[in-house]
Amino acid sequence: MAHTDIDTVAVDPGLPQGGAGAGPTQSAAGAAAPGLAHGATQSGLLAALGIVFGDIGTSPIYTLDTALKIGVIQPIQADVLGFLSLAIWSLLIVVGVWYAAFIMRADNRGEGGIFALMALAHQSAPNMAGFIAVLGIIGASLFYGDAVITPAISVLSAVEGLSVTAPALDHLVLPLALVILTTLFAVQRGGASRVGGWFGPIMLIWFGVLAVLGLWQIVQYPVVLAAFDPRWGLSFLLNAGWGAFAILAVVVLAVTGAEALYADMGHVGRQAVRKAFVFVVAPSLILNYLGQGAHALRDPVNGAHDTFFHLVPPAMQPFLVVLATLATVIASQAVISGAFAVTHQASHLGFWPRVETRHTSAAERGQVYVPSVNLVLFLAVITVVLAFQKSEKLAEAYGFAVTGTMVVTSMLAFLVARKVWGWPAWKAIPVVAFFMLFDVSFFLSCATKVLHGAWLPLVLGVLLILVMAGWRMGRIRLAARRRHEGVPLKIALSALRSPRVEHVRGTAVYLMEDKTLAPRAFLHNLKHNKACHQQIVFLSIQTTDTPWIEDACRVKAETLGEGLALVQVRFGFMEAPDVPAAVKATEAMGVHIDRKDLSYFVSRAHLVEGDEGGLWTWLRGLFIFLYRNQAEPAEYYNIPHGRVVDLGSQITI
Repeated sequence: MAHTDIDTVAVDPGLPQGGAGAGPTQSAAGAAAPGLAHGATQSGLLAALGIVFGDIGTSPIYTLDTALKIGVIQPIQADVLGFLSLAIWSLLIVVGVWYAAFIMRADNRGEGGIFALMALAHQSAPNMAGFIAVLGIIGASLFYGDAVITPAISVLSAVEGLSVTAPALDHLVLPLALVILTTLFAVQRGGASRVGGWFGPIMLIWFGVLAVLGLWQIVQYPVVLAAFDPRWGLSFLLNAGWGAFAILAVVVLAVTGAEALYADMGHVGRQAVRKAFVFVVAPSLILNYLGQGAHALRDPVNGAHDTFFHLVPPAMQPFLVVLATLATVIASQAVISGAFAVTHQASHLGFWPRVETRHTSAAERGQVYVPSVNLVLFLAVITVVLAFQKSEKLAEAYGFAVTGTMVVTSMLAFLVARKVWGWPAWKAIPVVAFFMLFDVSFFLSCATKVLHGAWLPLVLGVLLILVMAGWRMGRIRLAARRRHEGVPLKIALSALRSPRVEHVRGTAVYLMEDKTLAPRAFLHNLKHNKACHQQIVFLSIQTTDTPWIEDACRVKAETLGEGLALVQVRFGFMEAPDVPAAVKATEAMGVHIDRKDLSYFVSRAHLVEGDEGGLWTWLRGLFIFLYRNQAEPAEYYNIPHGRVVDLGSQITI
């Protein structure tokens, strides 16, 4: 991993990792933290239920109901048993075996998710950095599409139960959904940890209700247990012909949320996720799906619409609507928090501009709030709800983003299996190919729905791919331009001996753009002010491809004599950079710091467009716009505003 560009605040995963420089170096002793990262404090089955399984746990509200409403199946035995068989076996194979047993093995120091997997794959196959980066951009972009659709479909489908309980109140469904979503996004600034303690118990009650309701219906119509026979599902697909694509596009709703098992693994731990799935989630979901199928076959009139809410007598439906709404809010919270975390990681890894990020929990380092993402998500979700208005319409748009991310995850997992786990080709290819058969089949099925709603995540994904690709390309070109125009640090230091340069009291910390080049702010001081400080610290910031760095391993300091020091600071891609804390740590390594008279110098480039053509012509304007509107370095690096000196120069790209 390369040194951080101070203006763009992230490292280019395609470049080799650099050191702090040659010479006698003092380094804090210690080793990087193995195993699980910061999630130990939240480990446990209840935490896993509350954090990880909200998305997949609310899928029974709309999966079978959508299949019946859009006509994919009819309330007859062959259709219902076939559909249930496909849903059950997809749940067990894709979620239970592929994600829980295999994908979750590919943890990056205890962390999961598309960027953690991308960084792990890059560590093991640096020669494929470009290809891995492209996969990471695509997977992350599609994830944002999921982050828009999940809150919309989850809350809308739950509130639609109101029209079952009281049909006269049907006109209130849409306004109530909008109020709930608005409240959900409004409370994000307080952090999920404030209400997170309620999530686990509520979801435990939710899964218990799912299981009881399903079991009650199965007892009354045990024939539905035949759905465990996979031949029902295979026969249903084969007899459907080209209609199989439409069937799979709805079946995938039963496995949406599989990615959350991996993405949220760092919060609760691998074993907690697996135990929760095996002992609570899978049995509850399967029982409820079977129960809905039994009800649809036993009572085709009521069972053909709003199947989930008809599992209880009318007197209990209000309770079920309230509980379902709470569960969907929790599901939405999980994916919104995931969007914050992905943006935070993307910014550190060089795929996104600097963004204002607030850490909302002192206990959980991974809990962050990104105001700009929260606002954009809120506007997008509200727009989607107003545009589609019905959950069954949104269901056709839902699977595309999820399955696209699943395909990318499987491709990266193949690289990890080969390079990290050491699997031979004869083992890795058939294993990954078998599970990718499910992923690709679901993705192609959802792609057939582009004209019926799947265009939404596709458009969102393409827009975000352009943003990430443009930002990454711009950073590479900007770094190349700086290297071309830069002055080697050793040559610049020789100017300090000039009698024309006045040495003033205090300590200056110069944030470096390249470890071998003199910071432009330092050159400006020498050239225009003819002055330098008595103590100078050249500080190089490095974002690693591991999520967390132990404090003992964070700082390396090399004293150069004559009041000069070269310092290298390392941060994990999930951490919040704290430059003042790092500077303070160098004092124990022999670096003299005058805290009363301490200034941080930041180099800022003022970009202007060049005359280079090609693809870069129209991506260049996007990059310049993003560059000018990213978060301030002082805020990003936790530097007090009163101690920052910002010096800039014009660069043509």
